[in-house]
Amino acid sequence: MDHKSRAKLIVVVFSIVLLVASAIQAKEPAKAPEVLSLSSAAAAQDPKPAEQKPATETLQILKGMPRQQIIQEMRKMAAALSVDCNFCHMNPFPVDTPRKSVARLMMRDYTMGMKHKDGSALACNDCHKGEANFLRTRPFEGAVGKKLAGRQVLKGMPQDRLMQVMTAFTKALGVECTYCHTTDFDEDTPKKQIARFMMTQFSQGLVKQDGSAVGCNDCHQGHARPLAVLPFPRRPEQPPAKKPTD
Repeated sequence: MDHKSRAKLIVVVFSIVLLVASAIQAKEPAKAPEVLSLSSAAAAQDPKPAEQKPATETLQILKGMPRQQIIQEMRKMAAALSVDCNFCHMNPFPVDTPRKSVARLMMRDYTMGMKHKDGSALACNDCHKGEANFLRTRPFEGAVGKKLAGRQVLKGMPQDRLMQVMTAFTKALGVECTYCHTTDFDEDTPKKQIARFMMTQFSQGLVKQDGSAVGCNDCHQGHARPLAVLPFPRRPEQPPAKKPTD
């Protein structure tokens, strides 16, 4: 076979192969171009994040109150104590703190549990008046430079009734007589001044929501410092800082 005949044969075979391939492709159904949505693309690129536990909700006493009203109440508290938000709150915001526990108790047992004898509502500022710890200052106002002796608030009370009241004080606070008194029964002491303040401002000036009298044991319940026995939450433990490596 000469060169011309061989070239013609190669062309014919090649043409037959192209025709067969075209016929096979025509029989296959056309595929629509694949469209990848943004969501599926993101899912394809990013692995599924680990399941996160919901943050602990610390809002308890004010739970269910509209957000704007909660903010107003928080601002009233901060103004009454002359403090900022970080006095009770820390980062992250939902974390429980000891002062949040104190605030809950004060709202539940005082501002919501008591009222003035005239029926008016009790507010934080009625006692605090700009002091976070008002028992450090308010009981001693007007007492500096004055020598007080003998009975003040309970003056004129019969002796047998006086002893009943004093016994009730010691039981309510879980203390002995020497907690307030010295060997000289009439001598004034700082704890006597605090006791007078508590009587005039609380037990004599307030009533419970049902109108019944307020007594020392309603708050103290056997503890001289009732706030010191609250089940305070522990602050989250921070891992030790890593030392820089050389």
